[in-house]
Amino acid sequence: MPRPIKPGAQPEQDKAEPGAKRFELPWDLSVWADRPILLQWIVEEVGSLDWENQELLKVLQANPAFQPRAMLILTTYAYALGLCESEDVVSLCYTEPALKSFMALVPFSIPSENAVSRFRREHRGLIKWALVQCFKRGLRHHELGDSPIPPGLRRILDESAANRLDLARHLDRSVQAE
Repeated sequence: MPRPIKPGAQPEQDKAEPGAKRFELPWDLSVWADRPILLQWIVEEVGSLDWENQELLKVLQANPAFQPRAMLILTTYAYALGLCESEDVVSLCYTEPALKSFMALVPFSIPSENAVSRFRREHRGLIKWALVQCFKRGLRHHELGDSPIPPGLRRILDESAANRLDLARHLDRSVQAE
């Protein structure tokens, strides 16, 4: 049971030593690793999912134009680069060399802004998972090596992924309101 905090006192986790710096994830993960490497990490993480699931296969047979694997890779990659607005996600398909190379290898038609927004809304948990996996790889690549990620840092990565998805939703809503 947590100890009650006296009025006016700060919780222990908020008491930092003077000059201590809180961990911050870079907005654009390409600061930690080159873009082709980021994309490769995301492709590997998304590839680790069960794409032979019978329910998924039924959905794909009924909707042959639906490309969840490619959409998950695209949205995760864009959010890892700090590009959250659906328009920016779609633009990335035309401007990003690493992504263009990937798209040449898989049958993938460039989605509309509405399709990106709808995919994000319907598959938020999946995108969040993939983004956290990318953050973990970036952190290990940049700072931790093979060391385990502490639980407090995992929570920060999880919150960062959720914040990016929330921002994407708000940016898309503000564009629709214009």
